[in-house]
Amino acid sequence: MASIHSGKKSRFSTPMKFVSGTVNAAAGAVTGTVGMVGDVAGKAVDVATLGQLKTERTPPPEDPLWDMHRAAQPADEKVEAEKKLAKRRKIGGWIEDIEEYETDFRDRVTFLEYYLKDKFYGDWYHNAAVIFFTAISSWIVARFSGSILWLVIILACTSTYYRTSILRVRRRVRDDLARESALVKLETDAESMEWLNSFLVKFWAIFLPTLNGMVIEIANQTLSGIKAPSPIDSLALKRFTLGTKPPRIDLVRTYPKTEEDVVVMDWGFSFIPNDITDLTSRQLKDKINPLVELQVRVGKGVVSVGMPILVQDMALKALVQVKLKLITSFPHVQTASVSLLKPPYFDFVLKPIGGETFGVDMNFLPGLESFIKSTVDEQLGPMLYDPNSITINLEQIMSGVPNDAAIGVLAVTLYQGRGFKGGDSMGNTMDPYVKLSLNGGEELARTSIKRDTATPKWNETKILLISSLTDALTMEALDFNDIRKDKLVGTVTFPLAALEGNPEQENVAGKLIHNGKERGELIFDARFFPTLAGRTLDDGTVEPPPQLNTGILRFTFHQAKDLDLAAKKGFGSSGLNPYAVYNVDGKDVHTTKVMKNTNSPVWDEAHEILLTSKRSSVLSFSVRDDRDLSGSSTIASYKVKVDDLLASLEKGSDWVKLVPAGRARITAQFKPVAVKGIAGSGGYVPPIGILRFHCKSASDLRNLETVGKVDPYVRAMVNNYQKARTVTINNNLNPAWDEIIYATITSPNEKIALDVMDSEHDGKDRSLGELLINAGEIIKKNAAGEYVEFIDSVERTGQLIMPGRTPKGQLHYKVSFFPVLNCMDPEEIAEEEKAAAEAAAAAAAEPPSKNGGKKTVNGDKGGPLVNGDKPNPVEAAIPVDENGNQIEVPKPEPVKLKLGPEELVKYESGLLIFKVLEGSFSKSGVYVQIYFDDFLFPSYVSGRANGRKARFEEVGDGLIRELDWSKMHIRLTSKANSVRSDDDNVIASMTGSTLAHLKQGYNKPATLQFQTKEPGAINTLKMSFKYIPVLMELDPIESRLNQGFVRVSVLDANDLPAADRRGKSDPYAQFILNGEKVFKSKVVKKTLSPDWNEVFECAVPSLINADFVIKVYDWDMGPGDDDFLGAGKINLAGLEPMQNTPCIINLDGKSGQVRLQLQFRPDYVLRSIRGVSTFSGTLAVPGRVMTSVAGAPVKGVSAAAGGVKKGASFFRHGFKSSKDKTEDDSASVSTHSSSRQ
Repeated sequence: MASIHSGKKSRFSTPMKFVSGTVNAAAGAVTGTVGMVGDVAGKAVDVATLGQLKTERTPPPEDPLWDMHRAAQPADEKVEAEKKLAKRRKIGGWIEDIEEYETDFRDRVTFLEYYLKDKFYGDWYHNAAVIFFTAISSWIVARFSGSILWLVIILACTSTYYRTSILRVRRRVRDDLARESALVKLETDAESMEWLNSFLVKFWAIFLPTLNGMVIEIANQTLSGIKAPSPIDSLALKRFTLGTKPPRIDLVRTYPKTEEDVVVMDWGFSFIPNDITDLTSRQLKDKINPLVELQVRVGKGVVSVGMPILVQDMALKALVQVKLKLITSFPHVQTASVSLLKPPYFDFVLKPIGGETFGVDMNFLPGLESFIKSTVDEQLGPMLYDPNSITINLEQIMSGVPNDAAIGVLAVTLYQGRGFKGGDSMGNTMDPYVKLSLNGGEELARTSIKRDTATPKWNETKILLISSLTDALTMEALDFNDIRKDKLVGTVTFPLAALEGNPEQENVAGKLIHNGKERGELIFDARFFPTLAGRTLDDGTVEPPPQLNTGILRFTFHQAKDLDLAAKKGFGSSGLNPYAVYNVDGKDVHTTKVMKNTNSPVWDEAHEILLTSKRSSVLSFSVRDDRDLSGSSTIASYKVKVDDLLASLEKGSDWVKLVPAGRARITAQFKPVAVKGIAGSGGYVPPIGILRFHCKSASDLRNLETVGKVDPYVRAMVNNYQKARTVTINNNLNPAWDEIIYATITSPNEKIALDVMDSEHDGKDRSLGELLINAGEIIKKNAAGEYVEFIDSVERTGQLIMPGRTPKGQLHYKVSFFPVLNCMDPEEIAEEEKAAAEAAAAAAAEPPSKNGGKKTVNGDKGGPLVNGDKPNPVEAAIPVDENGNQIEVPKPEPVKLKLGPEELVKYESGLLIFKVLEGSFSKSGVYVQIYFDDFLFPSYVSGRANGRKARFEEVGDGLIRELDWSKMHIRLTSKANSVRSDDDNVIASMTGSTLAHLKQGYNKPATLQFQTKEPGAINTLKMSFKYIPVLMELDPIESRLNQGFVRVSVLDANDLPAADRRGKSDPYAQFILNGEKVFKSKVVKKTLSPDWNEVFECAVPSLINADFVIKVYDWDMGPGDDDFLGAGKINLAGLEPMQNTPCIINLDGKSGQVRLQLQFRPDYVLRSIRGVSTFSGTLAVPGRVMTSVAGAPVKGVSAAAGGVKKGASFFRHGFKSSKDKTEDDSASVSTHSSSRQ
């Protein structure tokens, strides 16, 4: 072997050479060149990239101590710099030796570190790639007999990468540790704000004089409008200063672990001017103490004297928590909430008598200081003490909307109290009532007093206007006392933020808490109805809000001028003390402050009120004089309808003429609110027309179910409120409804949408997509300003859109618009007749004038009004501009027709408007439902009747297609969301002619009696009705003559095919309507001409579209299918009402005829749910609706079934058998389905 190896070249020589070279090169590089590689690579990179780094990196600061590359300094400057550096290191831990810092290995910037990003370091595959690169490179060098220099270069690259990677890992670890340490410090430690306190010391001396002047000016303006009690004549702020020592920020603590858009901080501040420990001698010499001097003038005129009330040496220390809610749009801070984490410390010196020299501090009186502090705690606690807070909506302020403007209506229904404790200590019984407020502030409403009970029942609904959902509803239960102060039983605090996700919360049990102890509970409902705003279109334009009759009116009496012209004779016209009284519908709602000695007062006081009927509401403003000599006499007034005032403001006219003289500036804004289920919220806006939606089908719907398919239906939405809906088709992604629904519309600016929903048995229904409809395309006016009819000529297909998800599914539909007849409302007719009668009476009572003896209603309009005249307020309410010039009157609207009830009912189609006034029921907790004709879902559902006697004052409407035949169904039910086919929850019901109800209660109350399930129970409902004709021609498919009940007499058949070997059959007939089996006849044995002579009746929803088929089978005994003998279609379109129509059906088999007799009885057929739900059957949860499918039989004559088993038949091969032997062989078949709603 030795000779062989010595004589020949080994085949393993090349790999061995590679291995040996690699090992030797690696060993040499590791032992002798690692240090050299780092220096060479580092210096090479420094030299190569020095110029680029200097140009791209951020330039160093001007401070020489921050200059890492500064030149050598002189000895004196160097010593001074080292002293400063030594001081700084004590604070920040800086490195003293700058030269050492320059060459620090950790901060050197290498070539790879500069050009490669962080993401290329640290991961395992990066390091694996470097190792692979090193091995492959070394192998290549060895393979091609490279020198050691190549290995040095390779090791230089890999060592540089390794060094850079380790540095980055260390830097990341160091940064993460520092960040986590900072977060822990933020949570546990508080920061000092010495830099800000130092700034305040210098800024306070500059800002204090300006602040003092602003406070005095604003305070005196406010005090001038305060009506002080006698004998005080006026109040004025003479002196105000906070002293020369500024407030101080003691600490700031931040909470990092909050939501991403929430910032929470604790701020501790103090204002203690008497603390002089930190003041210099110069500051002590110039120190000024805080002082507030209030001048109280007692008496009148020359016999009055001013008395100063001093407040000195105020001190305050508090810990405040500030919470900021961030948003993406400007101003990026939506709300700022402030609360006190603990009761603040405060102190002051009060000198009501004697002034600065002889005044005595009243706090020295025993018990006064503690009484004042406890009073402050009681007042501030419900508003500011944690968890309560005051919230400022910065977004609303920056947008120009008043901060106190209402954003919605809160309806609080107080049912009862339970287990009230802590009654009168003297042993008297409890007389509880509840007081409602926001954040424990001013009382907004209160309930009635319930005598001698600890379990009161109110069943009262209170309406509150809400300006922010960050507030808290405070309900205080008190025990009423006739003489002594009412005693607090307990307080319930309900955060309104809970209504954001669920705006209607029922049967809330709130615990009454007093002094930390539970004192009972309140049972109440809280429902929030937000104001409605216009939507922003795709092109950026904003549509106006919907025109509703119910909403919040905010009106402001800004100022008045020329009141001296309106002063009565006999009194001086100068030096008035005017104030204004706001009146809505005859009720005073607000009184402004009194302005002293002015004939041109400026109030700028706004007031908000919920209007349930804007159309009929009237505003009145009266300006009165507060002087003692004239009493509270009215010197000027103004009266106007709300609609007229808003219309005038839209034209830019906010100045009006007062009666008898003077001018005033008045503004108003109306925000619609869709309030439902509240007594008195029945404001109704007459619609401009009816929208007709023909929902044909949908395709490729989104499937939200894990198992099975969705149960879709379509609902018509107007301004995000459901107006109507189709029936549900269960378990179907391509439903075909072919159903027509209607929705009223009050303005062409309203948002119209068709929303496809998935019906859910448990929980809320889910949206499958929405389709917006452009109202401008279908609602148009002619040249005379009247709305015109629009009918879709072709079927539309729209894409269903879901926010945040990919569009999926299409809806196939048609839409039409039919305007209502422009006729006068009964109230308008009554007002017109009343105005005409008053005008005639005034004309008859007026003496002849100088112009030929002609009389006018409002007197001589050519001359000026004089004191004592009483002109017509409507005539005086003429819009004028600021200079008193009359505004041009707009063009009149189209003239309305004046029709009586006899003329109205001649119109076949129209809108029935009904007002539910009040009811008397046998049970409490009742809902009123109203249905019309064949609709499965109610046109109206009332609010919950809390007691057996309830007052609703709610308005609804329903389209009447054929007034002569229409039926109205009214039900009292215990469930608001039940449908017409659900009778389980019905307490009482009634069905009657719509025309009869209209005649009985047209524009007047009518009492309706109900049929009850319980014997002896009495249920009544008081309603009134109106009727507005709709200019539409009814489609024949919707007519009552197109639906009803068909009575089918199955007489006989002849010439049927033979199915047996003996030439006979055992025939029976089966009837299928719209795909559903509705009837099966008896089996007649061994005949080809059977005589059935059976009768059944079935409901047909549409004669025109009915698919009515008869199928004849040969009955077989055994598990096989029955033989099919033939089928034929029955045409129902030509049936005449209440006439017997003979009918012969030719079967499509080999031969055979069936003789029938049909009779059609027109009537409305209740729409029903179709299909079978995913979970129907034994495992299904019973739905709220159990309905027969369309066309299920009403009655039939059964027949016996029998016979022997038959042999095979050639008809089994010649005809397709479709009979399932598992079916019931009964004579009539009624198919039911359990469905989810």
